[in-house]
Amino acid sequence: MSDPHQPHPPHPHAHQPPDGIDYETANKQHFDTKAHNYDDQRDAHRYAEIIGQAMKNTELFKQGITTVMDFACGTGLISRVLAAEDPKLIVGVDISQGMVDQYNKIVSDHGIPPEEMRAICVTSREKTLEGLQDMTFDVIVCSVAYHHLSNIEEVTDTLVTYLNPGGSLLVVDILHGESTHEMFPEEYHHIVAHKGGFTEQEIRSTFEKAGLKDLTFEIAAHLKLRGHPVDLFLARGDKMDVEG
Repeated sequence: MSDPHQPHPPHPHAHQPPDGIDYETANKQHFDTKAHNYDDQRDAHRYAEIIGQAMKNTELFKQGITTVMDFACGTGLISRVLAAEDPKLIVGVDISQGMVDQYNKIVSDHGIPPEEMRAICVTSREKTLEGLQDMTFDVIVCSVAYHHLSNIEEVTDTLVTYLNPGGSLLVVDILHGESTHEMFPEEYHHIVAHKGGFTEQEIRSTFEKAGLKDLTFEIAAHLKLRGHPVDLFLARGDKMDVEG
């Protein structure tokens, strides 16, 4: 964990990168083309197991009870790890129709009914997520996708509106380090808004501004991404309950 008493390096792209790139459109196009063989990436399943286990260690996922949104779900690697806990419902959400189609194909191939697990394609640009109607969730998870988002404060605000009172947001992403900005080669710069990852302070500030309480921040995994050793954090914030 980073030391909260030590000054953090300047991070000019903390919330809204001022570079004029339309990251949402670029990411949609990029992941549409990668969806068909996304799960074939080296270490994809192993890393999903590690991240999913860190999420399961929160003990938030109750058999037959918990409703879950997997935001920026991709093909459902994390959803499938969490499904082992047998929650009541998992709904994947992604801006890539290709990823959503692959997610739903895999779910169907496993004989899981859409009433228990499905994905929908939405845009993160809106204040509401089309297709979810009036749905709310006990837990919302987001795995290693925040660094692709141009405005994490706006997205966090939106996600909190879909949490039930007392529900929890779990975000796993890259902890900012001295060399994390070197992890993404230039060919990926158009889809990665926060190339250096995030400091604990930035995530805590974003969660607090969204009205989340009881914030926790811990290291979830030590991995190698594109040859660079990185720490992935797990941040949790809870929505006020009715009495709160």
